[in-house]
Amino acid sequence: MENKEIDIVDRQLISLLSEDGRMPAKEIAKRLNVSAPTVHTRLGALIKRGILKVAGMIDTFKVKDTLVAIIAIRVDENGKMGQVIDQLMEFENVHWAVAVTGRYDIFAEVVVTRGIEWMFTFYEEQMSQLDGVSHAESFMVTNTRRKWTVLPPRISGWIPE
Repeated sequence: MENKEIDIVDRQLISLLSEDGRMPAKEIAKRLNVSAPTVHTRLGALIKRGILKVAGMIDTFKVKDTLVAIIAIRVDENGKMGQVIDQLMEFENVHWAVAVTGRYDIFAEVVVTRGIEWMFTFYEEQMSQLDGVSHAESFMVTNTRRKWTVLPPRISGWIPE
C-alpha cells in the first residue's frame, strides 16, 4: 500500500469538505485563497488518486431500524488476519474492517438496517462463514458525538426490493 503525499492546500480542501461535503467550489476557493478552477482540479486529482471520496452520510440515530455495531474478533493464527478482513469486506453490511493491536485482532463496523433482531441472522448466516475466527464479540453503538455514518455500498435492506 503506497502512501500518497498531499500538500497543505489539499489538506485544507479535505478539511473543508469534511465540515460540509456540499460546500461550493467558489466558497472553498475563497477560504483557501485560490481560484475555483484550482479547487476543481485538486478535487478531481484527490479523487482520481484514491485519496478522497465524497459520499452521503446518515445519522443512524434518526433513521428507524438503522444501527451501528462494532464487532471485535480474535483470529486463530495471525497469518489469517488479512484473509478474515477480506472475507468481512465481502459482507454487504460491513462498512470497514481493520487489524488492530491489543486483546482482539480485528474490529469491524456493521451497519444494521433491519433492526437489532437482524444481528442474530448476521452472526448465524455470515459470521459463521469466517475461517479461522476463535472469538467474536459485538458492541451496539448506543451514543456518539460524531454520529455521521457512511452506508456500505451494497447494503441490503436499505432500499426495498
